[in-house]
Amino acid sequence: MSEFKQLFTILQQSLTNDGFVKLTLSKPLRKSEGLKNVYMRLFLIEGREIFQFKYRYTEEEIYKQFSLSEAIAEIEKLLLETFRGATLFTLNEDLLVIVSKKKLVSYRDNAPSFKNKLPEVPLES
Repeated sequence: MSEFKQLFTILQQSLTNDGFVKLTLSKPLRKSEGLKNVYMRLFLIEGREIFQFKYRYTEEEIYKQFSLSEAIAEIEKLLLETFRGATLFTLNEDLLVIVSKKKLVSYRDNAPSFKNKLPEVPLES
């Protein structure tokens, strides 16, 4: 997890400060696998935080739900094996994560894209 420490620190802070909007994984390593993007959103269900991942393939969309620790493990796995980029959208900043071919991780802060949180929608399974 050390190479993604900054990403997960800012993710934790945004959850604590109620500023998390969403996380997008993009730039697939192998386009032939058909997985284009993964989107992560937060939902509160019966007082519990549930992270919904939407796996966007060329032909379909698949939804999975994770706890925070499971979500962090899934993000790390996807960034090491499947994607080269991630954008963490918060109300304070957007954090762009870039993973090079040599697995070197770099970060870039941008101005926030969102002024408000996304509307709650029912979870799809």
